Amino acid sequence: MDGYHGRILQVDLTPGKTKVMEPDEALYRDYIGGSGLAARLFFDMGACDVDPLGPDNPLMVMQGPLSGTTLPGCSRLEVCARSPLTGIWGESSMGGHVAPQMRASGYDGIIVTGASSKPVYLWVSDKGVEIRDASDIWGKDTFETEELIRESTGDKRVRVMSIGQAGENLVKYAAIVNDCGSLAGRTGMGAVMGSKKLKAIVFRGSTKTKIADQEAYKAIKKRMSDELKVSITGEGLHAYGSNVHMEMGMAISDVPVKNWREAQWAEGMDALSGVTVAEKIMTKTHACYGCPVACKRVVRIDAGPFKMEEGPGLEYEGAAALGTLQRCANLEAVSKANELTDRYGMDCISAGSTIAYATEAFQTGLITKEDTGGVELDWDDPELLVELVRMIAFREGFGDELAEGSRAMSDKYGGAEFAIHVKGLEAPMHDPRALWAMALTYATGIRGACHVNDDNLMAELGNTSFKAVGVPGTKPQRREGKAAQTVAAQCYGQLAGSAVICLYAWWSMDGIEILRDMLNAVTGAGYSIDDLMTIANRIWYLKRAIGNMCGVRKEDDVVPERILKPHLEGLTSNLTRVLYPIMSMMTKRKIHNETIAGLIQKSANSLMLPNLFRILKITGRLVPWVGGTDPRVRKAEIEELERRLVDFDYMIEDYYRERALDERGFAKRERLQELGLDDVAEALESIS
Repeated sequence: MDGYHGRILQVDLTPGKTKVMEPDEALYRDYIGGSGLAARLFFDMGACDVDPLGPDNPLMVMQGPLSGTTLPGCSRLEVCARSPLTGIWGESSMGGHVAPQMRASGYDGIIVTGASSKPVYLWVSDKGVEIRDASDIWGKDTFETEELIRESTGDKRVRVMSIGQAGENLVKYAAIVNDCGSLAGRTGMGAVMGSKKLKAIVFRGSTKTKIADQEAYKAIKKRMSDELKVSITGEGLHAYGSNVHMEMGMAISDVPVKNWREAQWAEGMDALSGVTVAEKIMTKTHACYGCPVACKRVVRIDAGPFKMEEGPGLEYEGAAALGTLQRCANLEAVSKANELTDRYGMDCISAGSTIAYATEAFQTGLITKEDTGGVELDWDDPELLVELVRMIAFREGFGDELAEGSRAMSDKYGGAEFAIHVKGLEAPMHDPRALWAMALTYATGIRGACHVNDDNLMAELGNTSFKAVGVPGTKPQRREGKAAQTVAAQCYGQLAGSAVICLYAWWSMDGIEILRDMLNAVTGAGYSIDDLMTIANRIWYLKRAIGNMCGVRKEDDVVPERILKPHLEGLTSNLTRVLYPIMSMMTKRKIHNETIAGLIQKSANSLMLPNLFRILKITGRLVPWVGGTDPRVRKAEIEELERRLVDFDYMIEDYYRERALDERGFAKRERLQELGLDDVAEALESIS
C-alpha cells in the first residue's frame, strides 16, 4: 500500500543489535498503523505478562499513514508499551515536529526491547541506524538534551524525542518530550525509556513516502484548510489554546477545583484562563508541523520567584491539574510548574492529581509531617507546588512517594475515595457530573481514565456528532443513548490514534468522512466508512483483550464516586443544557463566506469566548426551565436533586450490552470472530 515504507525497525539494546521487520500489507490494511498496529504487534509478541520496567517490555514508536504528511493536524505519532503506572496497555500520542523526520528516516515504526548497561541514544536515519553513547547528557532535562544533541550532530534539522530526570528516575508517569514542550505525556512511557537507559531517539532523513493519489491529496488538503478557516472551534484554539475551555468549563462545573470538591471557582478561572494567559504572559503562538490551528502558547515571566525564559505555556489540562485542582490562582507559579513538568518530562495530569490527593490526605490526617519529611501540604501554596514538581522528578524526599501515582499512595495511606483515577491512570480535567458520557469514557477507557481515546468530550459539548455512522445525539445530563454514543466515540478515537491525526484539528473539521478521504488519498486503500468502523472496532476489542490479559475485569470498569455525586462544596451546575445548543449551533452551521465567517470568529474571540462563564450564568437565570434550575434545587425538590446524580449503573450495563461483554468484562467469542480476532478469542478463553 502507498503511504507506508513497509519497514519497522527492531532494536535490542541488550546486545546492541538492530534488524528490520517487513509486515504483510494485510496487517497495515486491517490495523492502519499507529497504536492499532502497535497493539497487534504487542499481542503477537506475547508481551502481556512482561514487567513494565523490565527489558522485555517492547517500547513501540509508531506512525500512521497520515503521520508527518503536510495535511493539517498530522504531525503526530504514538508511543506504546505496557504501562508502569497502570500495569495494562499504555499508549500516548505526541505532536510537535518529530513525526516528519521519522517518516523521512524510512521507517513506519520502531520497536525497542532489551536494556542498555549504560545511557545511550538511538540515531535513526535513512543512511543507517546507530546506538550512541549518551553518558554526557544523562541527567540533563529534555530542553537541554534536545539542544546538546543538535549541537553534537551539527545538524539543526534533526528531531529529538527524549526523557528528562523524571524518566531517568523511573517516575511512574514520566513522559517523552520533543520540540521543547510537545509530550507523549500519559501512562509513563518515559519511565519505560528510562528503564532501558535510552535517553533519546533522534531522527534525520530525506526519504519520501509515495502518496497514492496526488490530486486527491491536494483536494483534501485544500478542503481541510477551507474547513479550518470557518471553524469556530479551530479559531478559538488558535486564539486561546486548549485553555479556551476554562471559561465554559467553569460555568458548567466541568473544571475540577480543590481535588474535585468545589463546583465552581470564578477567581481561579479569571486567573488561569486562556484569555488571561494571552493578555499577561504570552509572547507568541506555536504550531506543530504543518498545522494552521497553532494552539500552543509561548510565554515568558520576566521577574520574581517564578521567572522563566520564553517557553511552553499552559494548556487547559496543565492550568487545571496544577492550578484549580490545587485551588491555586497564581498564574506565574502554575506556569512555572507546568514548564518544569515539560523540562523534567512528566505528565502534568498525573502529577497534579497525585499532589491534590496527597494534600487532601494530609489535611484529613491520613498523611502526616512524619511521612512528608516535615513538609506541610495545603491548598494554594504556590512555592510548594513548584518545589513538589522538582522533588517528584528527582524522587527526593516525599517526592519519591508522589512519583508512584495516586493509586499506589492511596493503597498505602488510605483515602481511595478521593484518589481520582481509573485503573491507575489519573482522571483528566473533565467532570462527569457536567458531561455524563465522560463517566463511560473513563470507566471503559483502554488505558484508564482518558479523554482523548474517544470523542465523547466534544460530543457532550455539542461540537461533534456521530450521525454519519447512524448514532443519534444524546441530551446533556441524561443517561439514554450514552452507551451507543460512547461506542461510536471510541471508534473515532481508535481511528485517530491509528491514522494518526490530532483530535483538536479533527474536531475543528467535519467528522469521519474527511478522515476517510484523507486515508484514501494517501494509501489508495479505498476505505468506506463501514470499513473504518470495522477496523476501529477490531482495534478496540484487541486492546480490550490485552487489558483483560493484563488483569482488567468488569469490577475495574468503575469511576470514583466523588466525581459521580454532587459536589461537596457549592452547587453542581447543570448549565451544560444551555451550552450544548449554543456550541452545536456555532460549530455545526458552517458559514462558507470567509468575510462573514471572519467577522463571526472575531466576535466570538473578542466577546463571547472571554465572557462565556458570565453569559451562561446569566442565560441560566433568565431561562431557568432550560438550565438554571438552581431555585428548584434550593427548595430541595427531590426530582431535581435526583436528576443531578450521574446514573452510572444504568449507563455501564447498557454499554456492556452494546459491546457484548460478559460478566468478567471479556468480549464474547462471536463478536471477536466477526472482527477476525479468532486468536484473541482463544487467548481469552485460556484465562482461568
